[in-house]
Amino acid sequence: MVQHRRATTTHPMTGAEVWFNQADQWHPAGLGDETSKEGYDILAPGEFPQYVTFADGTPIPDEFIIQIRDRGLELALDVDRRFGDVLVIDNVLTGHGRRPFEGTRRILVAMSD
Repeated sequence: MVQHRRATTTHPMTGAEVWFNQADQWHPAGLGDETSKEGYDILAPGEFPQYVTFADGTPIPDEFIIQIRDRGLELALDVDRRFGDVLVIDNVLTGHGRRPFEGTRRILVAMSD
């Protein structure tokens, strides 16, 4: 199945055009050098379970995806949460993710306009 998605969106409150996609997570180069190489060794790009291209179907060079991934990691801010904390994120303006974690935790998520 092919889905066409925009790379950016318009922030509903500010009207600013913002980066809003997961190209680095859908492209094999975002998996890291070794995993990406192993994937390319056994699969053609069109055979990957998840893959991303430019809108016209041409491949996105690995170095473009690595640049996207690295900028996100470079600008990442870790939030040291404690029991009872509430974290509110503008999901359009702020990319979010998580790092590896060991231990127990309970996270409740609510989404709203």
